[in-house]
Amino acid sequence: MDIREPLTELHSTLLFQRLAELDTAYADRATSFLEAVAPILASTAGHFPYYTRHDAHHGFRLLRRVEQVIVPECLDGEGPTAFSAAEIYLIVLAAYAHDLGMTVFPREADKLLAQLRIPQSSGWETDPCLQLYLRREHSKRGGLYVYENSGNLRMPVNLVDALDKIMRAHNLSIGELEAQIPQSYAAEEKLIDVRQLAIIICVADALEFSDTRVVDGVLAAIESDPSPEARKSYLENMKHVCVGDGLAIDTDGRIIVSGTFDEEEVLALAHLTFDQMEGWIRGYSDLDRQMKSPRLRIRAEPFVRNLAFVDGRFERLGVRLNKRNVIELIASSAVWRESGPVIRELLQNAVEACRYRRHHSSPADSYQPHVIVTFDRERREIVVMDNGCGMSERVVLNNLLTVGSSRSAEPGYASSNYAPIARFGVGFWSVFTLAETACVETASFEACRGDPTGATEAPGIAFDVSLSELKEYTVFRPVTRPCGTIIRLKLRPNIVVDDAFTNARAEILCSDVPVTLRIDDDEVSIPLALPDVPHEALLGSRHRVLEEHGLQLFGWHGALGKTELSLLLAYRMENGKPTFLCDRTNSVMNALGGIRYSRSTICGFAAPIRVRHICFDLGRVGTYYANRGTPDGVAYSLDRHQLIENASSEEYSKEITSLIHDGYRAFLGATNGRDLATVAALRQQAAMHGGSVHDEFTGGELSVAAKSFPDLTPFKLYPLSGGEPIYAQADQLGSLRGKVLFMQETPSVKLTDGRIASLDNEGEAGIPYAREILSPRFLGTTEPIYVMQPDRSASMLFDADPDSTVLYLPAGQFGHACIQLVQFERIDASQPGNILAQVGGRWAGAIYLRDFEAPADKPYAFLGRHRVLIRRSSKLAIHFQDLAQSGRYARLADFVADLREDQAGYPPASVVTLLSGTLT
Repeated sequence: MDIREPLTELHSTLLFQRLAELDTAYADRATSFLEAVAPILASTAGHFPYYTRHDAHHGFRLLRRVEQVIVPECLDGEGPTAFSAAEIYLIVLAAYAHDLGMTVFPREADKLLAQLRIPQSSGWETDPCLQLYLRREHSKRGGLYVYENSGNLRMPVNLVDALDKIMRAHNLSIGELEAQIPQSYAAEEKLIDVRQLAIIICVADALEFSDTRVVDGVLAAIESDPSPEARKSYLENMKHVCVGDGLAIDTDGRIIVSGTFDEEEVLALAHLTFDQMEGWIRGYSDLDRQMKSPRLRIRAEPFVRNLAFVDGRFERLGVRLNKRNVIELIASSAVWRESGPVIRELLQNAVEACRYRRHHSSPADSYQPHVIVTFDRERREIVVMDNGCGMSERVVLNNLLTVGSSRSAEPGYASSNYAPIARFGVGFWSVFTLAETACVETASFEACRGDPTGATEAPGIAFDVSLSELKEYTVFRPVTRPCGTIIRLKLRPNIVVDDAFTNARAEILCSDVPVTLRIDDDEVSIPLALPDVPHEALLGSRHRVLEEHGLQLFGWHGALGKTELSLLLAYRMENGKPTFLCDRTNSVMNALGGIRYSRSTICGFAAPIRVRHICFDLGRVGTYYANRGTPDGVAYSLDRHQLIENASSEEYSKEITSLIHDGYRAFLGATNGRDLATVAALRQQAAMHGGSVHDEFTGGELSVAAKSFPDLTPFKLYPLSGGEPIYAQADQLGSLRGKVLFMQETPSVKLTDGRIASLDNEGEAGIPYAREILSPRFLGTTEPIYVMQPDRSASMLFDADPDSTVLYLPAGQFGHACIQLVQFERIDASQPGNILAQVGGRWAGAIYLRDFEAPADKPYAFLGRHRVLIRRSSKLAIHFQDLAQSGRYARLADFVADLREDQAGYPPASVVTLLSGTLT
């Protein structure tokens, strides 16, 4: 098809001819508009030379598509479906102007380039920063240009906003279009449904395939450009070349597309494009069907595709799913092991609906959100009711009943600084682990904005879903009800209503949307903000321990960034100082009855998260509640049992850690415990009874402590020569000189009767033994020599010294004691470990390369369960380095496990030759 002069093309369209019949003034205005914008549109190619056509001819082709997608009555007749002159005028202008902002306007270059900080040198027209800006902002820019130049464009001012809305529509998701574009405008003393006109333009733009869409010379220019961007443009252009004008609409409204392809990537892209188009057409058609007078004649069903591949058989195998099996899997106990997360999904959806409606409501709506979940023992029902945003028929079909399609994925749903809680689009189907049938009533609030009275009696739909009778259709019954949703679950016979209530209650800690849980006549109101940790969370039923052991409780509440936290600690006061001891050998953990687990939530809903680098063993002496007030960026596992690690979860974890330390500092200040001796003692006391695991690689713990909470991580150092210990904060270690030694391996000996005798070197009890063993070796040494308790703090120092080592010194009846040695001058917290590898498998832990001498000349030394030292100059070290460099970490783990066997006296053949001596 030839490309003709823009005005000639416009005047040949049925739309313009009908416009001229109805109103010559509007027709003249449309002609003037096109005369003004056609040169501007032509300049788009200067900024996007590899793009398909976005000039006036594209607007003409779009008008031709409009004529094909609408019912004939739009252009022929006087009925309610017929277009008015103003409506045709808006369609014509939008067809040409919807991409108007994709170029730099006349006399705009200097100001725009300065704004974007782009030098006005050769090639600025295709600067990537400029291209990104024009693509991102073009729908807003076009409307603003029309407004500022409405006089020159002969554009009636009263229609500028309506045109702007239609122009922006093609850049909006279905949900954004529905939410942001109002229906009612007026012109010629008649109503204009701007949303419907926008839908028509969007459908026509989506279907605009033609044999002139590719600009002459583009493919030749792309061939000489090896960049990924050029390759992408090549595929997009070739998609249009191969289809050309092979997209048509038959008399029944079905869309038929045909084409011939000789490159598989191009054909795959074409199929993907048509998949997306089918979704758009379905959504636009759903909205059009809700209009008072539907105007689209196309059918919302899969395209008829006749796409030929000339070089073989192209089969879109992809992933084939058995719908029933997938739904049954999603709704099975394989995913949802308890009833709590299932009710949580519905409750979370209800809270989400209220959050969304509140976000998009104005004061005139007088909106007061609420959610009520009722557990009915007698009727064996669970009913979740909210007065949130509700759902249209389109949302129900495309999201609620479409597996894996979450409304939260729509760009418009998460826009305007709004972050949705919902994620996967499978939560609704989880209810069938509990229910035989789900009965749903819902009414969308969109049409009732600004009309509080209308929101109480809105048009809605009702429908039922049953997994046992999974039908290929859904029957929607009209209902009149308040905006919002109610879901009634008819429970399975094996479901215990009370258990479902208890499990659901454990899933929510707080909610900024009022939530009420009811079970018969009992009612629980969920707190609107993070509550203080109740005493029961720490004490359970053991309230008497406060009096029995003289315990006190310290509570604290604080906020940082997006996180709020409440903290509760149990302690005693002794000699005017706080202590975590009940007596000399028991910490408060024993009085409390074990470790207490904390609760972390997102928007009040349970979201277990791994919190790192806390300066003391909090769970042994206290607990906390934490809540992140926004779900922005958060990713969950499918069953919501875990947060997936990403930047947002890392931020949440760091904020929790900082708040715990702020609360701990407040505790120390309130109890006269800020001195380093007390802080060090509390740290050791909190780690009693199994804490302070020291036989694993500590990584960057020392660096974090030195930067973030040095005052809460003091190191207690005992001079070897005797006397009182000294204390150093984590950020003061660099000022120390000399050596520090500690005995983390427990010396032991096998007695004649088979029993094992061990040296008690834990805690302060081991300091005298360490001094006794070390004194002969370091007698007369002039540099400072210190001894430490064999705890995790000592391991942090060992890992921060790249040449830390071990000494084997005589220990009387125990033979030799393994003593770890660190040189303060070598400590570098920013480069922790200097380890060969961390591995997992038959053995899991860290492998260190160090210089040392061990009894029986063994080239390895185990430091607990998860650390092993390999002598640098040994055959074993060379072999281990080769395995690490080739990434064979599983093999490394196997070799270390074999070394364990050798240590036990059963040397495997795999290590015998590697243990035979030192390389020369």
